[in-house]
Amino acid sequence: MLLGIDVGGTFTDAVVIKDEEILAQAKVPTTHEDVLQGILAALDKVLLAGVAENLERVVISSTIVTNALTENKIDPVFLAVMTGAGMNVKGKFPVEPYYVSGYVDHRGKITAQIDWTKHRDLLNSKGSGVCAVSGKFAVRQPQNEYLLEHELRKCGYKKVFLGSELSGELNFVRRTNSAYFAAAVYKVFDKFCQKVQLALANRSITAPVHILKADGGTLPLNVALEQPVEAVFTGPAASVLGIEALAAPEVNSISLDVGGTTTDIAFWENGLPLMAKRGANINGYPTAVRAFHMRSIGIGGDSRITKLADGNYQVGPEREGPAVAIGGSVATLSDALIVAGYVSFGEPAKSFEALAKFGGEPVSEARKIVASAVAEITATIEDMLVEWAKQPVYTVDDVIRGTEFEPAQLIGVGGGSLGLVKAVGEAMSLPVEIPQGAMVANAIGAALARPTLSAGLRADTTDGYYLIPESGRREKLPSGFGKQVAEKLLADWLRKQTEDWQLPSQEVELISYEHFRTIHSYYDTGDIINMRMQLKPGILHKIKGREVEL
Repeated sequence: MLLGIDVGGTFTDAVVIKDEEILAQAKVPTTHEDVLQGILAALDKVLLAGVAENLERVVISSTIVTNALTENKIDPVFLAVMTGAGMNVKGKFPVEPYYVSGYVDHRGKITAQIDWTKHRDLLNSKGSGVCAVSGKFAVRQPQNEYLLEHELRKCGYKKVFLGSELSGELNFVRRTNSAYFAAAVYKVFDKFCQKVQLALANRSITAPVHILKADGGTLPLNVALEQPVEAVFTGPAASVLGIEALAAPEVNSISLDVGGTTTDIAFWENGLPLMAKRGANINGYPTAVRAFHMRSIGIGGDSRITKLADGNYQVGPEREGPAVAIGGSVATLSDALIVAGYVSFGEPAKSFEALAKFGGEPVSEARKIVASAVAEITATIEDMLVEWAKQPVYTVDDVIRGTEFEPAQLIGVGGGSLGLVKAVGEAMSLPVEIPQGAMVANAIGAALARPTLSAGLRADTTDGYYLIPESGRREKLPSGFGKQVAEKLLADWLRKQTEDWQLPSQEVELISYEHFRTIHSYYDTGDIINMRMQLKPGILHKIKGREVEL
């Protein structure tokens, strides 16, 4: 049996799945003052007799981290970078960084040590909380990052995230932003994980606990805490997997997961979600996080409505909810959808009363509010379409078919999907599908996510050895060593681990690869190869959804 839990900004969902059957499912309000209580309430509805002791795995997804970023409720982060000469990074990072001397060249050779005499202000400072460190070419030689981490800890920083440890990607800007966002969300994510562990312990659940990654894979909870940037899109990833399990589209589609705080948008082609080819963008900044091609925007059913001086409206990004129709005190987007005739729930009369406070006729004002929300969503979709079309061509298939994406339908999931997705469909002249089970699609996606395992390989043909750090083994290079041999060595090791850990058999994929020649005294002396592979993420199997009672 598998347990999936999705903690959203408005609702906490849980499902228990055995084989291809949903044994139990629940949707309860998220308790923002204490997330623990909402998780416990959801667990109490799905933990039927004998379930807790027979669970094989628990997978958690949440929009809490995504929402914190969307609403800018993150901790300030001290960012230290080592750029070396000749690189202008102004405006490339979310905050102005502190520049540290020291340089690693493109070969991985330290050509300049950190000059600590230039950084007395840093060494004498009193830091606190978390910070991030990143150096250009540090993936080839991280020593300067380690030295700077040591000094920052002496200054008082409790947690230091290193760009070289979060990504093997050479792109300095993406790696640095990954380190920054990992630091920015760490406290929020750590607090959330503590609540999850406490809730599971309170209900005698001892099964392994995983966190869903942005690419649809999973990480053990303790590992995820060292890579919290992977949790930024765990909620959106859950909705993508949920759709794949419930109703993988047969035509090019755009999916919208409408929650209380955000709407998550993804693209589908040939029944599978499209992956971002160069890593996810977080708050407009590129990162090295592998993720689906998706965006999360601050519009949801509980979004705040602000009337502007010109009579138009702004919807979100702050959450106001719940809707007045179900007990809230201030009108939200859900109330506008009720009054505009897109949905009906709760007490519609209260929604009309709340909309009347904006002045004007309620239905007319409601239509303006919905139109404002739809306009922002469709503008985001257009941006995503343009972004996809402009991506570099990597494969022969890309050359033949091009990178244009023509959507043929919309798919909606989430508690607020029915009304808002219908309105977006009207604006885009596209049919809308709401699959059965849409209300708890995220929890279904989390429960059915394939467990993933990743590992890296580093080889230096100059010294004749290769290393798989996860194995702790340093072995002699076999004859004819090159990329293909390296891939086979790493894939074989991953498959052996899959068997040893009794994980489901699944395809292995290459997620990063770097190769460069080494030169000494003007002579070519060998190759350095760095690669990383993982068990390919996705769902274990499809499932038939059913409606959930609130």
